[in-house]
Amino acid sequence: MNKPALWPWLAALVSGVLLAMCFPGWDWPGMVWVWMLPLFPAIWRGRRKRYGFGIGYVAGLVFWLLNLKWLWTVSGLGAIAMAAFLALYFGFWGAIAVSVGNPWRQKKTAEKKPHQGSKIQEKILKKQAAQKGGGVLGGVLNESTRSLKFALINAASWVGIEWLRGWLFTGFGWNGLGVAFHDTPVLAQAADLVGVTGLAFLPVLMSAVIVQTVTRFKGELVSGKLRPRLDFSVAALMLAVQFCYGVWRVKDVGGWETERVRVLLIQENIPQDIKWDPKSVADILQGYADSTTAAVKEIEDANVALLRANMDGEVVEMKQPDLVIWPESAMPNPLLFIEGDTRHYLYGDTAHLLGNEIQPLGAFSVIAGMNLFEAYHSDGLVHWKEGGRQYNSIAVIAPGGALEESIQTYRKMHLVLFGEYIPLVDRLPFLGKLFKFSAGADFSGNFDAGTSTDPLTVTVGDGEVQLIPSVCFEDTVGRLTRQFVRQAPQVMVNVTNDGWFKESEAAAQHMANAKFRAIELRRPLVRCANTGVSGVVSATGSLMDPMTGARQVVEDAQGNHFVRGNLYGHAYAPVHGPVTLYAVAGDWFAMVMLAVVGFVMMRALFTRINEAT
Repeated sequence: MNKPALWPWLAALVSGVLLAMCFPGWDWPGMVWVWMLPLFPAIWRGRRKRYGFGIGYVAGLVFWLLNLKWLWTVSGLGAIAMAAFLALYFGFWGAIAVSVGNPWRQKKTAEKKPHQGSKIQEKILKKQAAQKGGGVLGGVLNESTRSLKFALINAASWVGIEWLRGWLFTGFGWNGLGVAFHDTPVLAQAADLVGVTGLAFLPVLMSAVIVQTVTRFKGELVSGKLRPRLDFSVAALMLAVQFCYGVWRVKDVGGWETERVRVLLIQENIPQDIKWDPKSVADILQGYADSTTAAVKEIEDANVALLRANMDGEVVEMKQPDLVIWPESAMPNPLLFIEGDTRHYLYGDTAHLLGNEIQPLGAFSVIAGMNLFEAYHSDGLVHWKEGGRQYNSIAVIAPGGALEESIQTYRKMHLVLFGEYIPLVDRLPFLGKLFKFSAGADFSGNFDAGTSTDPLTVTVGDGEVQLIPSVCFEDTVGRLTRQFVRQAPQVMVNVTNDGWFKESEAAAQHMANAKFRAIELRRPLVRCANTGVSGVVSATGSLMDPMTGARQVVEDAQGNHFVRGNLYGHAYAPVHGPVTLYAVAGDWFAMVMLAVVGFVMMRALFTRINEAT
């Protein structure tokens, strides 16, 4: 009995490592074109779906264990369980790749069929087949078409399954293949057509074509008959088209008329053990007040220096923020609301902070992450309602006027499973105990999910700009943010707290994923995070100011974003609010790819049934 080959499993392991290297933590994005080269031969040598699933699963498990190692800062058990679950999607893809996506499987089947007749008859049949195929050129076309067909099946199935990963069970679309292009703007621009999930198509197609081309080339070297590689030429042409589209799109978007929104981001870099300590509430509140006051003073000092440097009377522009932004859950005390009441109510220390220390600094709107709790009136007072609704939210406080009447809120819609809510935890209390065992902290209760997709509105200069709000990981969910798009000047605002994961690569990976919302929707994205990465992403996915070329990130001189600091920057909202194909149709490309794979699989099933009968 032949021993099972070890090299395919080692190849799967290597592929998982290479894929992990594409993302922040290693940041070798070029590996996106390489990582599948060992994986395809390892899968295609097999015939059974179980084998293909196993190879794919090993590659996925290695990738996710490395890629999500930052989860160990919260829960080692959670990190392992998450990796084991997400690897299933790689396994499902492997089962497709080894069956309907396997170009070698059909050849092997054909080779096992007995040949009838003499060698002369076989030569005649081969000659007739060649003439039917159009001679040498026909053979080249047939081989290239066949290669592209199987490459298409593999690429389509990858895109479709990656989309399912971001949708099933609330979804986790984190670090799809397309995210590897987060620092390659030219190749990332097609996301406004097909979404970041659709960007995975070409790397998979290219890898499948390369492996098939190398295999055929080796056989032709032995026979001494080399043929043109039309399939490789087609794949290279597709890459060139994507590149050219990116070059054109960057230039095109750069020429749009925009409304400049001046933002001031405050990043306190508060450790989690302090952030949630009730004894630290006063210090945290005062910290935001002091940091904001100091940042505004820096801006005023810069204005004074600018005026002194222009004593000849030239017109100079004074810096003044339109928006001051604090991160997720910046205010330890919740904001209260009463059903049917348009006002919002603040605890005394928070009201004092905003009304007496922040608002006098300037005519800007304050955007802050705050928990929003349901309350009720009693004896002329507002009381928190025990068992009432509670939301992770964004509060937008307009300048001037009574605080209670100047607050707009957004209620987070996409909640984190086993983070912000645990299904059936009331009926199955052991789930809460399991959370405490894995996370090392008590579960504080389920948040409710918001339902509104109406943008918020702020005053900028003499006009208004709409805000597309998102909290925490919502800026990685394209199907959600696209629902806020309107044909008007808009800026996306995300507040987040990645401090749970300490000084790991989680924050950098979060930013890498978030960049694609700016490209998909062609709206600038402003992010304010407790521990970073805070910054401004342009409508082309760049962290550089399109007008000044300055890098717009809160970081130190060494590029470290785990700092306490601030950023005065600019977001440029397209005046006419053009609506992209992705904003209109969402992940249409991934759905089409999924339908293509479904058709291919059904056709293969019917073919087997017919052959059996």
